[in-house]
Order: sequence, then C-alpha cells, then structure tokens
Amino acid sequence: MSSSNPAMCDGPGANKPMHNDNKAPGRGGRTTRAKSEIRRHAILKATIRVAAKDGIKGIKHRSVAREAGVPLAATTYYFRDINELISDAFMLYAKEAGAELKAFHDTLNLVLDGVPEVQLRRGAEFRPELCQRLTDFARAWMQEQFTRRREQVLAEQVFLMEALRDDRLARVARRYRQSWIDGLEQLLVRLDSPCPRQDGTLIVNVVLGMSYDLLLEVPGTEAEVLSASVARIVQLALGVEPEDLRAP
Repeated sequence: MSSSNPAMCDGPGANKPMHNDNKAPGRGGRTTRAKSEIRRHAILKATIRVAAKDGIKGIKHRSVAREAGVPLAATTYYFRDINELISDAFMLYAKEAGAELKAFHDTLNLVLDGVPEVQLRRGAEFRPELCQRLTDFARAWMQEQFTRRREQVLAEQVFLMEALRDDRLARVARRYRQSWIDGLEQLLVRLDSPCPRQDGTLIVNVVLGMSYDLLLEVPGTEAEVLSASVARIVQLALGVEPEDLRAP
C-alpha cells in the first residue's frame, strides 16, 4: 500500500477528444465543462456499481445509462466504446481506492510516529503491545471494507479478473497492486522487517485471497476467523509469537 497514486499516468479522461462544449470560452464555458465532467464521473461511478451487481458482461451502454440516470446517448458521447468505459471505470476505482489506501498507510505511520525508534526494533520490549495495536487497527479496517465498502470490493474483484484478459486493465491492476506493496514495504522497513519487500508482497497476496473468500462467503471466514487471520498476519510481519501476547 505506497502513497503513490495507482492511476496517475493513465487516469480517467486521458487522451480523450475535446468536445465542442468543452471549448466554450468564458465563465459559461467553465460551467459547461464542470457539468460535463460531473456527468462523465456519474457514468463511471454507475459503471462500477453495475460491475459489482452484474459483472463485466452486465456493463452495457443501456444498463449504465439507466444506473446513472442519464440519456443513453450520453455514454457513447463520453466513451468511444464499452472497452473504454470499462477501462476508465477501473482507473477511477483504482484512483479512489488508492486515496483510501493512502489514508490507511498515513494512519499507520502516525501510530509508529508515536513510538520511540528503539521500540520499533525486533525483540523490543514494546513489540507485543505494538503488535496488538496494529492488529486492532488492521482488523477494523478489514471489517470496514466488507461492510461499508462491500460493493466497491466486489467491483474490484470483477475488474481484477477482467484484467487477466485485457492488457490495458492489466496495467492499471499492476499499478494498483504495486501501490499496496510499496506502502507496506515502507511501513515494514520502519518495523525492522528483515525482508520488507517480500513480506509486503505476501501480505497483499493473503489479503486478496481473504477478500475473495469473504465475498464468496466461504465457511470459516466469519468475523472470528477474520480476526484471527489478521492477528496472525501482523504477528508474522512483526516477528511476534502468540505466547508473547498473553497476559502474565
């Protein structure tokens, strides 16, 4: 998870032809451009919702227009074809998810900022307490993803699966995944991990697998199991054994 923006280089609206309404001069032109961008954004958000409900095959000009509450012609006005609509919707999703991810990393870094440097080292006396604090925070974040943001997480899985067949989506997916790893690596360096890059990659892989299981509602992924899994991931990353966390 870096604070890098996963959709910086290829964001929604990149390389789009200018329409006449975007060329209007003066204040009226700015107002028209703003309204145009609001409508385009609404269409992309509707595409993400349709992806979550009906999958990639459900994304059609008509279904997206109906979900967005805009005329059918609006979707073809702003997007050359369905592939462009899907690609730009994923880029918007990645940009917004990247902002949430950055906030998650920033909060974790604030937690570490309040800990003396010597106590961030492996084997430090404060290590088990720090492990518990990070576990509580990570657990709350994961639970939030599968309650308030369940629809977005489902859309993410849909886009990631489609990225296996679409080169442009694959580039967005790789940047998105890399932003997770980069941010975790920075945190794990501060936490004195001997292999911060590998540990960050493993955590991302595990979390993505847990996400799939939770969305699929695989037996054994209820709240208690999720909590235990998150705790174990943090313990392994910090080099803390379960017995170190037990009350004396």
